Amino acid sequence: MNGVVHIQNSESIQEISEKSVHYIPCKIHVDGSAKVSQYFLSSTNKDGELEASFRGHPLKGKVVELPKGYKGLILEETIQRSEDQERTLHVTKTFSELTYWNWDKVPTKNDMFLAAMDWIDIADALHSPVDEV
Repeated sequence: MNGVVHIQNSESIQEISEKSVHYIPCKIHVDGSAKVSQYFLSSTNKDGELEASFRGHPLKGKVVELPKGYKGLILEETIQRSEDQERTLHVTKTFSELTYWNWDKVPTKNDMFLAAMDWIDIADALHSPVDEV
């Protein structure tokens, strides 16, 4: 595999509304559309925590805003290529927040995904110019 991926903007890119993008700790071996809003329902419990279930397993969630200046991208590949060919992905949608889910425990800063979000701010601070005092 040569690993070359090209990313191109599509003619019309739309911002996705909140509560439309979910990060779920599982692998789904299907590419395509799904009726997520019809079948993946979440609620808030008495403690104010997001809850849902996926294939009968309980999930606990948290809405995560992406760091300032960052956008998430939804990419689509129009032509399926083999792993050895260069691939071209098109940006079709963007988002500024997502719901992060854990299996039966509330997400915390100790989760690798949420720690990575913190690292973006830390890296920005480390690489910013220092003002003389």
